[in-house]
This record gives sequence, structure tokens and C-alpha cells, in this order.
Amino acid sequence: MKWQDKGIVVSLKKYGENSLILNLFTENHGLHAGLVKYSNSKKNRSVFQIGNIFNIEWTGRLEDQLGYYKTEIENTISHYIINNHLKIDALITQTSLINKLLADRQVHSSLFLETLNFIFCINKNEKFWIEKYIKWELKFLSELGFGLDLNNCAVTGSTNNLQFVSPKSGRAVSLNGAGKWKKKLFPLPNFFLTKNINNHDKSELLKGINITTYFLNQYVSSIGLKLPDIRDRFTNKLLNLNEYSKSDN
Repeated sequence: MKWQDKGIVVSLKKYGENSLILNLFTENHGLHAGLVKYSNSKKNRSVFQIGNIFNIEWTGRLEDQLGYYKTEIENTISHYIINNHLKIDALITQTSLINKLLADRQVHSSLFLETLNFIFCINKNEKFWIEKYIKWELKFLSELGFGLDLNNCAVTGSTNNLQFVSPKSGRAVSLNGAGKWKKKLFPLPNFFLTKNINNHDKSELLKGINITTYFLNQYVSSIGLKLPDIRDRFTNKLLNLNEYSKSDN
């Protein structure tokens, strides 16, 4: 069997003297591992890194075998990531969540494209990348079957003045619909409701990360797991971030 695809490195480990087991998040074959021939040269050490993007060819005698990868590098992480500890933690958090929580060989093409877009975003040093990361977690929750419904109010059905999220249902709640339960609901950040991200407000970031943290924890608890430690480190750095603009550099 043989197929070609594009993949993002989410984990790798040495296998024997001259091979690696490379786990890639691919566009059309999901989370998929393969064996790749590897020499421990300086060039190879820089190529086979978390977050790098490859064009690949997988071959195997049977579909359920580990198989072998032939790889051609398409994109490597840039100095904008390497020199920014918060971006490194975001990238490792993202790839760790994919590696730990997605089922092997189940296709998630739209999530793959969102992941690719985020990596390109931080690689090009674009602004508002933290909001984009948090919105990626919203997409990830949806792919896990734990998505939020922010289209209308869970109480009134209205699409106007949506200001909260219910921790029980994951649905949006309007100001009128919240009533006396307002203090038990999550404040809804504005950037959850728009495609145009142009916000530098730390309080909005914290609203967003609090929501995704809660629902990710709900999901992993339901399957007897915990979130990767790196995500706690990343979110703790966000909580202690004094100036968002510093994270853009």
C-alpha cells in the first residue's frame, strides 16, 4: 500500500540506531505514525522537530502496519517561534493535545487546516496569535465532540446580546437569559463571536482560556486522562503576562 499526504510533526522517538518513529498529524489520514530512516547529523536534528511540516509518502504491506515514511520538508519553524518562549509553549501544547487526545488514523481535515494556519501565523510573526490559538482550542473541542454552541441563547433563543457561556451545556446565554444565574456562568469573550480578531485586551484572553480549560478538563476527565503538563505551563504564563504586545515580538 502507498499514499501521499502532508503532515505536521506532533511527536517523534528514536528507534534503533538509524531510525525514528515519526507521528504526524496529516490532512487526509489523521494522526498517523511511520518509520523513517534517520542519521544523527546536525541537519537531520534541525529537520525532524515538533511543528515542522512535511510532504510525505507512506508505504506498508498492510494498512494497519506501522509502515515507512519518505519525507520532504516543506516548512520549518522560524526564529519568531524559537526566540519566543510563549510561542514555543503554545506550539508544543497544540501538538501534545493532538498527539494525546485524537484517535489514530481518524481524519480531521478541517482541524488539520486550522492547525496549519496557526503554525503559519506564529511563523510569520502575525499579531493576535494568542486569540487564534484559543480559537483553535474551540475547534479542537468541537472535533472531540465537546464543541460549544454560541449561535443563540440557550434560555431565550435570541441571537442578541450574548454575554455568557453555560458550564453545564456549553451554550451561549444572553444578558436577559442569565437572570440570577449570571455569577455561575462564564463571561463570553467578544473574539469568540467574530472572525475578525483585533483585540489586545488581556481580560478577554483570560475569559477565553478559562472557558477552553474548563471544557478540555471536562473531556479528559470523562475518559480518565489529564491534560498535558505543558498546557498548564502555557496557561500559567498567559495568566502572568503583563503586556500582550510583548508576546508578539
